[in-house]
Amino acid sequence: MIQKLTKQQIIYAVIAVILATFSGYVMLKGSGFFPSPNLAEILFSVILIIALGSSKLSFYGLLLPIVIGYALYTPIGLSFGAPSYQYIASLFATDLLEGREFLSQLPVTNYLLAVGMLISVILFRTITKKYQINFLDNRTFIICSLVISLFSLAPFKFFHEFFNESMKVKEELEALNNNTEIPSEWGTSTLSADSKYDDYVLVIGESARKDYHHAYGYPVKNTPFMSNAKGTLIDGFTAGGTNTIASLKLLLTKPNTQTWEGNYRLNLVELVKSAGIKTYWISNQGYLGRFDTPISSLANKSDEKIFLKTGDSFSQNISDFALLPKFNQIVSQNAQGKRFIVVHLYGSHPITCDRLTDYPKIFDDAKIAQKYHNVNCYLSSMKKTDELLEKLYNELNQNKAKTGRSFSMVYFSDHGLIHSEDDKGIHILNTAQGKLHFDVPLFKISSDDTERHVYKVFKSGLNFTDGIGKWIGITNEKLNPQADLFSNQSDKDDYGLKQVIEKIPAKADPAIVIPIK
Repeated sequence: MIQKLTKQQIIYAVIAVILATFSGYVMLKGSGFFPSPNLAEILFSVILIIALGSSKLSFYGLLLPIVIGYALYTPIGLSFGAPSYQYIASLFATDLLEGREFLSQLPVTNYLLAVGMLISVILFRTITKKYQINFLDNRTFIICSLVISLFSLAPFKFFHEFFNESMKVKEELEALNNNTEIPSEWGTSTLSADSKYDDYVLVIGESARKDYHHAYGYPVKNTPFMSNAKGTLIDGFTAGGTNTIASLKLLLTKPNTQTWEGNYRLNLVELVKSAGIKTYWISNQGYLGRFDTPISSLANKSDEKIFLKTGDSFSQNISDFALLPKFNQIVSQNAQGKRFIVVHLYGSHPITCDRLTDYPKIFDDAKIAQKYHNVNCYLSSMKKTDELLEKLYNELNQNKAKTGRSFSMVYFSDHGLIHSEDDKGIHILNTAQGKLHFDVPLFKISSDDTERHVYKVFKSGLNFTDGIGKWIGITNEKLNPQADLFSNQSDKDDYGLKQVIEKIPAKADPAIVIPIK
């Protein structure tokens, strides 16, 4: 017998449906799979909440755990999108200090929506129980729900994809932590006549977007070394991704250019070693023991490695300048053959103001509007990196004067950042993908450079390992001999990068210039 609702029950039934609709909408949007959920997807989510909220057992046993799962991811999903390999890998690769910084970047509204979604579901159950509203007693509702359900299974896609992507990360991490499972496929490499330097230094920057460098046209002189030194500046180099792991796993291996998947069996470190060159890795990024990130796993393949951060709880906020003594120690060692030295910076990693505990800001905060506080820090962090590059160069020059060892040094950044603005000011963060995320600096300087060259040409990050091999003078049948990072000719193929950027929903956010009061 169908229950006849009173006027009061009808009012609260409408309220209950509104609560369910709000929760269903936030669930879908917060999962990252549905930036703009359509009507069918929202209705199915509402049906799920109504059906599972109809009894105590299904509410506490199914609906509440499901909604809690969505609520935990929603603050991230609203900014970063759906769970994927790169973000789950970042979760494994984040120490507590980075985790605190990452969570602090997320907008407060993201957290409020997640909490509101959970509260709405609880209120839905409370109202329907108190006023004895049971939607499942209505046959029309049941029939409509069944029809709608045939069109979409939206609410479960999140859990399905999250599980699949998590398994991919788990399998990769297990393989990375057991190096015997990832044998090198480079074979034996040789050195050509182009390998004319004794020391090759690769400096990996962090979160430094190209258009915030004076060397690339930004009006503030925050890169005096890179802007004036005799060497080669490439204007058009693209990163492999929008966060450290996603980008460097493509840059530091020879990836599949069709699927944009890194190949650890063809990684840069083992390429260099296959040519008989001794390898070193000095890092100010975290190292996490058994949960090695893909990057620290590659670093572990080096002959010698130094990590300033072990990845233990509450890792310190260590300045990149602390890398200098370690670098100087390695450079000054007696060496017979060639050396390849990687220096991995913390650079302009958000929150950028935390990178300046030992370095002055370019502008006095009192002379600029409060909203530009973070932009000031971002500019200043790049000047700090530029000064560090100059110090590394000077150390190599001094060592050349003492020992006669020639050198070549390359600097690039793994990815850029984007802007967001609220009533507190402008934030430069990594909370979503941006169209300028892939535009990063690339600069080479060698001990025998006598001229400065600036080439405005496209260079794909997916050719980076091939290009570094050519820079060092390594010959290997698996390398593309046409890939040249420092020529004045553009790469012939962008491997779908243009399409990737076009799919990014955010508008381009050009560099912000700070007006002086």
